[in-house]
Amino acid sequence: MRIQPTASFRLLVLTTLVLLVSVLPEIAAQADGEVKVTANVLSNRVAIGEFGTLIVEVTGAEARLPQRIDSEKLEISHSGEQSSIEIVNRLRTIKFTHFYRFRGSEPGTFTIPPIEVTLPNETRMTPAIEVTVYERDGSEAIDATRPYSAKLELNRTEFYVNEVVPFTVIAYVRGRNAISDVVQPRFQHESFVIKNFRDVRTDGGELGSTYYSSAVLPSSLFALKAGEHRLGPADLGVRVLDASSGFGFSSFFSRTVVREMATNTVNVKVKPLPDGAPLGFSGAVGSFQLSVEPSTTQVSVGDPISMKFRVSGTGNRQTMSAPVFQTPQTGLWKSYEPSKQIEEGEGNDGFASGSVAFSQVILPEAKVKEIPPFIFSYFDPVAEEYVSRITEPIPIEVSSDPNRNVAPAISFPRDSSGAAATPAAAQPEPSYEDMLFIRATKPRWISATALNQKSWIHYAVHGFFSICFFTLLGFGILRSVQQRKLAGNIEGPPESFADALHQIPGQGASRRDYYRAVATALACWKSEHEDAPEPVLEVIQRVSEKCDQFLYSGQSEGETPISPGEANEFQSILQKLPRK
Repeated sequence: MRIQPTASFRLLVLTTLVLLVSVLPEIAAQADGEVKVTANVLSNRVAIGEFGTLIVEVTGAEARLPQRIDSEKLEISHSGEQSSIEIVNRLRTIKFTHFYRFRGSEPGTFTIPPIEVTLPNETRMTPAIEVTVYERDGSEAIDATRPYSAKLELNRTEFYVNEVVPFTVIAYVRGRNAISDVVQPRFQHESFVIKNFRDVRTDGGELGSTYYSSAVLPSSLFALKAGEHRLGPADLGVRVLDASSGFGFSSFFSRTVVREMATNTVNVKVKPLPDGAPLGFSGAVGSFQLSVEPSTTQVSVGDPISMKFRVSGTGNRQTMSAPVFQTPQTGLWKSYEPSKQIEEGEGNDGFASGSVAFSQVILPEAKVKEIPPFIFSYFDPVAEEYVSRITEPIPIEVSSDPNRNVAPAISFPRDSSGAAATPAAAQPEPSYEDMLFIRATKPRWISATALNQKSWIHYAVHGFFSICFFTLLGFGILRSVQQRKLAGNIEGPPESFADALHQIPGQGASRRDYYRAVATALACWKSEHEDAPEPVLEVIQRVSEKCDQFLYSGQSEGETPISPGEANEFQSILQKLPRK
């Protein structure tokens, strides 16, 4: 059932529109006074890796500011902006607030350089601001005034090169069951090999009088170079429940947002491995055992033997190499490049028990009685000494290679002069029975087949493939026709403001599609009303900028459905605009 608007309702809408147009010029009057530009930071002390906030306020005029600020020691980038209007006695004061994020990677006192602010009639520079970047102590307690934070924990700060050291990244978010998901942390260092984070353990507890949810991400690392290093900060994102959503109801109506945070830094000392490494040492650090098993113990000279080595224990299994002969075996044994396989499983984190399997092919070059011992050496960081594991000799049976037998020498009788007389070569007797593949029986002749004669199989095969070809061709033509019809039914860009209003989706559509349709409708209205009053054009411009900020800022979730409140807000503005 369609309800027709009454005359009184039409009169009310018309009166509202007239009042809006008449009042806007008065509201547009700018309050007298000079344009003000201020800049300040929320805090002059920021921990390494954490983001500080720089706020630039421009009062009395619009301004353009750069997206990035060049600084030698600080990373500074534009993160957003907002505007507000104050009306006192019909005089308007407009204020634009720009937000910047900054952070440093090393401790010290640094300067945020002046920022160029471009105004309509002039250019101003903000004052330089000094900030202090300090190194947060990992042992300090979580600040209960902060809604979320992260922490990097190492159980040791002094260890050897190639020694596997476990560490943990912990994210804290205020509230019970506040963590929904964790984004893979970004933690890199040019002198360390850091294992990827695979497991996430969620927990929670009270810190002081405040309850925090926590996400624990364990991992491990080892150093490639000795010296003193600073580890961290590790950057991670945590998807948390948005406390501003839900409208006071249950969590069924709540949504989640991603919060970025950075951990503290940890200073570590990496000690070099001592001199005097034994034979067979290739960089393995930990505590290991060695076992070996040959594929066979009965071979001929030159036959291959596959040696299976297994190194098990705790420590760095990525830097170790296969065992080698304890003594050189030149002329006795030949060996080939071994293969290595680190067994995946619970013990693959480097500080729990695990194993590595090596496979190497060796072959005897002479008749030997045993496979000689192999040696595997590693450095034990607990005992701070090198340790060697040596296998026992393995008895084998090696026989001569029958293919390598040398033909016996033939001696010839000597003549009267003492020279060896070589007898003439014997002439073989011809034997026709030894000739093969010669037909001795009468051949059977077969009449030749006419080349142009074709059987029914020939025509059946050709007919089958022809039917398949034309069937596929018909389906392709039908699909092309349907696609052209579908393309003809798709609505093109609107030609007028009225057409653009019809193309605005209803409730339930995504916010991105709805904002894009509203922006298109406003653009059509501006092209049709170039001589519209300046106050009305300013309102249209504000709404268009709001749409553009949502569509192109990349900070909003565009796939969420448009809410009834947002839809009614835009519809009320669009319906009040005059049409041609």
